[in-house]
Amino acid sequence: MKLWEKGKLFGLLNIIDIIVILLVVAAVVGVGAKTSVLRKMTAKSTVSLVRTQVFIDDILPESAAVPQVGDIVRELSSGEELGVVKDVKVEDHVEKASDAQGNWHMNPVPGRKSVILTLEGDLAAYNNQFRVGTMNVKVGSKITIDGDFYQFDGAIIEVEVIK
Repeated sequence: MKLWEKGKLFGLLNIIDIIVILLVVAAVVGVGAKTSVLRKMTAKSTVSLVRTQVFIDDILPESAAVPQVGDIVRELSSGEELGVVKDVKVEDHVEKASDAQGNWHMNPVPGRKSVILTLEGDLAAYNNQFRVGTMNVKVGSKITIDGDFYQFDGAIIEVEVIK
C-alpha cells in the first residue's frame, strides 16, 4: 500500500479529513488545559469577609438617594457579588475654585452629590489578591457597580479584611 494514493493518505483519508481530525484534537487539548489551569487557580483560592468602600462622585441628588442599606451590589461585567450595602454616606460634591483674591477653595457644587458606599461580602483571594470576576479589588481601582435599581461608576477607596 502506498503512503499517498489518489489524494488520500494510505488510501483512506483525504486532506480535509486530516485537517478536521487535527482541529478536533486541538480543541480537546485546549479545553483540557484550560480546565486544568482553572482547577489549580480555584484550589489556591481562599474566601474572606471583606469590607469595601466605593466612592461615587458627581451624581444627581436623585441618584444619590437610591442606594439603601441591605442592597446587594454586584460588579457589572461579571455579575459577581461584591457585597451587601452596610452604610451609605451622601455628601455635597465639591470642586476646587478660586476666589476674587486668587485663593483656591473647595466649594460645593449645587445639584451634585458624592456617595460613599460601605459594602461587606465574601470575596475570593487568588495569590493574596481579592477578585470579583476578572477584576482585582484594590484601592484606586475603577469599578462599575450594579444594584437592583442603579448602576454607578466609582473608585474603590478602602479594602479591609474583617476578622
